Amino acid sequence: MRKSLFFVIFCFLSLFISERSQADVFNTTRFVLPGQFAIGLESEISFSDGAGLSGNLRYTHGLTDLSNAYLTLGSGNGTKRFRVGSGVVFDFFPDVDGQPGIGVSAHGTYYRLESGGRLELKVTPYLHKTFLVGDNELDPFLAFPLGIGFGTGGYQTVINVAVGTLFEHSQHFSFVLELGVAIQNTSTYFSGGIIYYY
Repeated sequence: MRKSLFFVIFCFLSLFISERSQADVFNTTRFVLPGQFAIGLESEISFSDGAGLSGNLRYTHGLTDLSNAYLTLGSGNGTKRFRVGSGVVFDFFPDVDGQPGIGVSAHGTYYRLESGGRLELKVTPYLHKTFLVGDNELDPFLAFPLGIGFGTGGYQTVINVAVGTLFEHSQHFSFVLELGVAIQNTSTYFSGGIIYYY
């Protein structure tokens, strides 16, 4: 219990000391039932483009059995001072009957930078598979966020690879760990967070 409380406090504080945020997947692969919602708090350590801490708050809403929508909000005091974004997730092949889940997220994020605004439009194809470990579920994923970033200096292609795992702690709480590797015009990062499902 004490470790969970420390983790929640760490996630909350990181929202106010953010340097750069690049995490893309978080709870994308875990679907929320239609009409229900989830709230997640994510911390991130960036290892490139100005190393530092960052954080996001994400609200996810269930649209159908195979689609969700989400809204992300974060703040910072470094390269990316403020960010807001939204996206839609489609699971084309659900994680059932021994087959892995395959889907895609389409999302956009606006960043307020020291040099002005930047809009990133991305598509994130992903693959995941849930395993039962004791009484808990483990849901590892592999994702390929890619897209275009528009700013004052024109546009850039942005690509990275993300691997991670969702750990279901209980019916209402999950934890997530994620590692992103920069490929083009992104940051290498490690992130973790907690999600409450209602």
